[in-house]
Amino acid sequence: MLAQSMAGLAAKAVNAGSGDELVWVDTGNVDLEDWLARWFAKHLDVKASGTLGPWDLVDRFSQRGVIKGYILYRADTSIGDVNAYRPNMDCSVNVATSLAGLLDGIIIDEALEKTAREHGLKLLVDARGKTQAWCFETYRDQFNPRLLCTQDPRKPHVRDLAIAQKAFTLYGADEPLATAMKWLQPLSPILGWNGGDEFKTTDLSTRFGQIQTATDWCMNLPVLMAGSEKVQHTNRLSASAIDWNDHRSAVSFIQTDGDNVQWMEGNFFHANPDYWSNTNRGKIPFGWSSCFAQLTQLCPTAIDYALETRTANDSILEWGGGYYYPDHFASERSDRWDLLARHAARSWALMKKTHTRIIAFNVIQHDSADARKAFEIFARQTTGLLGILVFQYYPYEGGAGKTFWVKDRTGHEIPVVTARYALWEHSNERARSGTPAKIAREIREAAAGKEPRYDWVITHAWSYFKKAPGPNEDAENLQPGEKGERGYTPVTWCAERLPDSIRVVAPEELLWRIRMQHDPAETKRFMDRARASD
Repeated sequence: MLAQSMAGLAAKAVNAGSGDELVWVDTGNVDLEDWLARWFAKHLDVKASGTLGPWDLVDRFSQRGVIKGYILYRADTSIGDVNAYRPNMDCSVNVATSLAGLLDGIIIDEALEKTAREHGLKLLVDARGKTQAWCFETYRDQFNPRLLCTQDPRKPHVRDLAIAQKAFTLYGADEPLATAMKWLQPLSPILGWNGGDEFKTTDLSTRFGQIQTATDWCMNLPVLMAGSEKVQHTNRLSASAIDWNDHRSAVSFIQTDGDNVQWMEGNFFHANPDYWSNTNRGKIPFGWSSCFAQLTQLCPTAIDYALETRTANDSILEWGGGYYYPDHFASERSDRWDLLARHAARSWALMKKTHTRIIAFNVIQHDSADARKAFEIFARQTTGLLGILVFQYYPYEGGAGKTFWVKDRTGHEIPVVTARYALWEHSNERARSGTPAKIAREIREAAAGKEPRYDWVITHAWSYFKKAPGPNEDAENLQPGEKGERGYTPVTWCAERLPDSIRVVAPEELLWRIRMQHDPAETKRFMDRARASD
């Protein structure tokens, strides 16, 4: 906690022009260390000052006037899991975090107070016994109204950025949560993660027109986001590369949870063979959901790495432009649809920076009137959007592959395609959901008609399966105590069960084919425009 607050105050001083040093907190994380090396390679004018211990840093920045004192808190010792709402949580560290950026104080656990005094620091505020509600009501006019931080009091992560930006920090479902969400200016990011029930957490921020970022395990964002206006561009599949004489049915596989910024920053690329570092990556066309729109601002070096190491079969698409439910967006605001249009325009501008042309949305009800209106509003803010993919909060495959049509700013029709299938452990009882073997069988059966089918499978990033050749569709589900595989590899098992009459294609090709099937003349005109911009 001390190191996070030190890094936050250093970043705040840089932002204000009164300092010229940022602090990197060593974590040993392979991905983060690579991002730092790449960051230095892009910023040759920035030099590392060396490695210092936390109290050496305190002395260094105290002498420079960056630190004015300390704010005292008591560590949370409540019983229960991290990210749960535990009885009798001590959130005084969140009060201390909130005040650190306002008062230029580092946050100090009461066990370290003696050492802090030995280093010449004075007590600015004793946050012990102070509530988050007291903190908000007392200092609300001084907090940044464009950023809110929600963080479990046990976790030090991401407090550096909250402090640097003078964000109010809280945790839990009680007040002042709803009041703070309403007070926050619409279209603001929610830093961290507020735990509890995922739907309730995200729906509350959604209804006030705010954007969840899932950054609760992020580290060192003030360093990684420095200079983030410079971003490389990704390539996209050109329609001219498609063999239009091939009239077979086609299916695309697309992984979930790409809106999870802390995953993309922390261990998605290097450290986990289930995902990007899978040795079989590139074996089949595959859609990787991503939060590129947020990474362009927070960690563009991760984007650089993705583009440099992708194979011809790796497609990258935007997962929502943040985590929110479009059909509930800003429903507590009088100008809800104008706010969604503004967020759509902002998301599209960020997508264009990486040439990302597909976006996917998580909605409460895929065919509700509000969902249909949200699709229309988002599309109208774009020119060149290839398509919108939609999955339902529960079940993901609830749309059954149904396609809606909306128009972009220039009047071109854009497909809104719902997920027909879900690759999800222990869900064979649901139609169009379950193991690789079951999904492969359902794809085969649906494609048995005369007309080619073009569908997509949403593949749950956290579902484990085991290799089990043969007709028993339940055999791939793990039993208690068994180990299996998740992520990319189970998708290849599903693809291997498909006949040659069904092709696995990139999401881009799938959408091009859906458009061509719907309106060949308009699609050819759109393709000509897309080729001109390649």
